Amino acid sequence: MNAPTPWQWMARERASGRDIVLILDAGFDARQALMARLSSERWCALYHQTEVAHLAAHGPVCFLIGEGEVRLLQSLLEAPHDNWGWLASLAPGELMAWVEHWRARLLLGQRPQRALYRFHDNRELARVMTVPEHRAAWLGQAISVCYWQATAWQVVDNPAPRAYPAPSDPSWFPSPAEAASDGVVLANAHRYLCSRHLPAYSALAESQPPLDWLTSQLRQARAWGWHTGEAIEFLLMLSLHSPGYEVPRECAPLVDESPQAHLERLRLRTVF
Repeated sequence: MNAPTPWQWMARERASGRDIVLILDAGFDARQALMARLSSERWCALYHQTEVAHLAAHGPVCFLIGEGEVRLLQSLLEAPHDNWGWLASLAPGELMAWVEHWRARLLLGQRPQRALYRFHDNRELARVMTVPEHRAAWLGQAISVCYWQATAWQVVDNPAPRAYPAPSDPSWFPSPAEAASDGVVLANAHRYLCSRHLPAYSALAESQPPLDWLTSQLRQARAWGWHTGEAIEFLLMLSLHSPGYEVPRECAPLVDESPQAHLERLRLRTVF
């Protein structure tokens, strides 16, 4: 049996007396439109009032969607492959409690190495939902969720919606050591671009979520064996000023070329 469309799912949940919540990443036009339309009680930037409050403008936002706002979702629902986030239903009045549920879970690892957990990414939601025993504790107060998974819309109902304590080492977290290391580099790279290259970084943010782009660049750096701050800074500048904000294919390493030789070759190319 096919899953209901988002429109059908929203109608079903409203008929049951539930609120509809949109979790939306940065970089989408609907985000600003919803912020402008809704009162402050009906939306919340999830990174506010947390250790990563300085990233709130580039982090996910929860919106309480009424029937009057549904039309603003049209562009999102017509482009689910953009991985903008997902939809959930809650009992009336549960929005802020659910926000706190996620704020308690948004950081992985221990000090001084901590990483942001991308729970707002529909791909991460889809990964966790494949394990039925994880669903209730992961979703918390959410009664049902609707999300895009690869090629189709999916709907999953929470078997036991309620508040759950945040586990110290949840089994659904991806590779904690690697994620923690990447999270520190991600935060440092974001601060560096905001302080030193804000115009170019802001221009990029108009076309795509900047933290997603940064994450992709850091994966590229790791794949090339570039781990120093100097090498990562060079890669970010190379990407930030290339068409489509991506490193040109001809910049890939040569056969048997060491990471340091690769870096020096590209530096020379850039100079000349």
